[in-house]
Formats: sequence, C-alpha cells, structure tokens
Amino acid sequence: MLSVTFIITLMVTIVFITAEYLNKSSKETILSNEEIIKYINISDDLSAGGIQLNWQEIAAVNGAIADGNFEINGENINNIVNSFYNKDASGNVVELKKFKAAIKALNLSSEQEEKANEYLEGLKNNYIHRELIMDNSKLQFIDKVSEVAYDNYKSYGILPSITIAQAILESGWGESTLSSKYNNLFGIKADERWSGDSIDLETKENYDDVIVGAFRSYGDIKSSIKDHGKFLYENERYSANGLFQAKGYKEQAQALENAGYSTAKDEEGNLIYGDKLIRVIQENNLMLYDTKVQR
Repeated sequence: MLSVTFIITLMVTIVFITAEYLNKSSKETILSNEEIIKYINISDDLSAGGIQLNWQEIAAVNGAIADGNFEINGENINNIVNSFYNKDASGNVVELKKFKAAIKALNLSSEQEEKANEYLEGLKNNYIHRELIMDNSKLQFIDKVSEVAYDNYKSYGILPSITIAQAILESGWGESTLSSKYNNLFGIKADERWSGDSIDLETKENYDDVIVGAFRSYGDIKSSIKDHGKFLYENERYSANGLFQAKGYKEQAQALENAGYSTAKDEEGNLIYGDKLIRVIQENNLMLYDTKVQR
C-alpha cells in the first residue's frame, strides 16, 4: 500500500511538471500551415542579393508591430524586410543584418523589441512538417548533413537547403539500403568517371519503372556529402542549366530537375523532382540553413 507521504510527493511532482509544461506552452507561438507557407513565400519573394531571408524573423517582427496579429500587411512587411538589409551606395543588398540589429533599425519600442524576441523564440518549433520537432532521429540526420553542407556551399555554391533536401529525398532520411549500408545519400551512380567502390541495386526511376544500376559506395556519410558537391560542380550539365547562377533554393531545385538529376515523373508523365525538393525544404524549414550560412 502506498504511503501518504509518497502520494503527496507524487501529486506535487505532477503539479510542478504540469505547471512547467503550461508555462513553456504559453510562450510558444503557433502559426497554421497556411500562415507558415505565406511567410515562407513572401520571404522567398523579397529575398535579395542572393541572401535568403528567415521567415520566422519576419513573422516575429510583424507580430510584435501588430500587437500579436500575424496577418501579413504588404507595407509593414516591406519595411521589415528593408530593415534586415545593409546596402551599398548604389542600393544593392550586400549583407543581411542580425535579428537584433534589424529590429533596432525599425525604431521599435522596448516593449515591441521584447515581443519580437519572444515571438522569434516561440516560432522556432513551427514546421509545416509538424511531427519533425518530436522526431530526434530526423533532427539529428538534418544536423549531420548540414555540417558538411555548409562546407559544400562555400566550396561549390550549392545551397545547404538543397543538399539536405536531396539527402532526405534520395535516402529516405538515411534509411534506404543504399545510404544505410553503402553511405550513398544522393543516389549518385558509378559511371566511367568513378574509380571508387560501387554496388549494383534496383532503383525506381519513374512512376512505375524499376531498373538495376551501379551506384557509388562510400566509407562514410561525410564522404558522400563532399562528393555530392564535387559531382555537381564538375558535371557540365548542371552549370549549363543554371545551377550555380541560381540564387535561391527554388531556382536551384528547378535547375537540378532541368539538368536531369532525377527523371522521376508523376502518373501523367510530368517531371516532379524540383517540386519535391521545394516541398521537402519548406516542410522542414531547410531554407533557414541558407540564411545561417549567408549571414
């Protein structure tokens, strides 16, 4: 039989944990998927100078100015976006300011600044892919790929969002046979230019086409990610289709499709690779990794 002391201790513990949870939840700012995609799209549209805006930062400032109303107002958004950019004498964007510097430039009240910081913190767990925040394995996969993706961006100009999205899409979050056994995250085939190890596996190319292909095999995931950037950079068809001239993730995703990275099609025969990459990026906030490396 449970003692009275134990029961009281248990009840106090439950009350404490509940209070902590409610306190944490009250600080979270939850936007609907529709609101998130609106902020993502407007941030993409207004990104300039090849620098990706952080939609969460734009939303946080907008909410602070509008006293908790996150509805998008065109004039407000333009003013907010301009506060994030440093420009040269000709008006060209040369740098993206840090969040605190941007809100200072808007001359917000101290209360609005406090709210903006609070909203930004509360928006960090806002994903269209709602389950992501509770899936440690997927979060760890993103972190692992992003570490090398930053280096690839600096070396080759491939946006981190693109590298991470391709890794997710091509490897099924690192769970495919090709990735889990042979560390090939990107489905890169072993053609005559490849002198390393290879493995023959079945692959699904189109809506219902299955073929056997020879794929590159790596000693570790890091080698796969590095080779991905090198593969794209050295293959002329990617440059010819504008991959390295594209400034945003949507343009780079389309360039990969146009260059034939994947011939995946839907039931009606339409190429879908670019759209699939964009969806993965938006659902998992991968464009925020672009902001981080470009800032």
